[in-house]
Amino acid sequence: MAWAKFFRKPGGNLGKSYQPGSMMSLAPTKGLLNEPGQNSCFLNSAVQVLWHLDIFRRSLRQLPGHFCLGDSCIFCALKGLFSQFQQSRERALPSDNLRHALAETFKDEQRFQLGFMDDAAECFENILERIHLHIVPEETDACTSNSCITHQKFAMSLYEQSVCRSCGASSDPLPFTELVHYISTTALCQQTHQRRDESFGELLQAASTIGDLRNCPSNCGQKIRIRQVLMNCPEIVTIGFVWDSEQSDLTEEVIRSLGPHLSLSALFYRVTDEHAKKGELMLVGMICYSSHHYCAFAFHTKSSKWVFFDDATVKEVRRTLAGPLDTEVTYGRLYI
Repeated sequence: MAWAKFFRKPGGNLGKSYQPGSMMSLAPTKGLLNEPGQNSCFLNSAVQVLWHLDIFRRSLRQLPGHFCLGDSCIFCALKGLFSQFQQSRERALPSDNLRHALAETFKDEQRFQLGFMDDAAECFENILERIHLHIVPEETDACTSNSCITHQKFAMSLYEQSVCRSCGASSDPLPFTELVHYISTTALCQQTHQRRDESFGELLQAASTIGDLRNCPSNCGQKIRIRQVLMNCPEIVTIGFVWDSEQSDLTEEVIRSLGPHLSLSALFYRVTDEHAKKGELMLVGMICYSSHHYCAFAFHTKSSKWVFFDDATVKEVRRTLAGPLDTEVTYGRLYI
């Protein structure tokens, strides 16, 4: 997917495609090494977005302790890398310790193994899930621990329900938790054509239920869409765009539909939390994929600039950029 016209602060319009010379080096922000054969770009991109999420970075720093797993401790490896971001004078840092911890943790599943490319969105999600387990060693979606930054900051507590407009019958609500809200780009583009005056959040909500029709709970013969209701107020919302193929012709249409702000009340059919009803988040990070390679874009709070990360390469975005096909975007509140 391509992102166009980047902004001096979160927000702005989408414009022309990237032109050479529109980015420049940004010394204060560090890159991550990816030596030949390491194939660590997926991990490096996920780490850069996590590091530049002020809420996450500061919350991780304040955690007093965790359940350590030695060589496979993702918590230790991530915290150590964050410490290097702060203290090291090097322009680019190795992410080897985190890469090894990830590989060791998922060796039984043969995921994230050394030398092999993997999915950045799944890496991002699994790092968050492992942090939960290092803080609250229980595999549960309904985590209520105040110290669990995964669920306190990222988790969307939802329930799904079918309600028939014809006969009024409704299904039992099905509660679940999401760390990433996935949307089909094909469905998004369909809704963009049909709903030209709606906000980005409303387009995402409509696209999320396309093709997911259920039978009426009372079997009256109607086909109905699922309604998703948000029950909490997440500080960070991550949207994962799902593409039908690597060679998609929908790139520019997706670009035109994107919005720099995201309203929680627009994203879901209904929200029950009073803060969420008023909540509007700003675009602060992206992970993009093109030509079997991942890169990232993040909003650098101290400089109020967007920054491009391609492993060890770090550049300030001065105008626009183009090219990525598969994108995960993160919205959050900014703290300076």
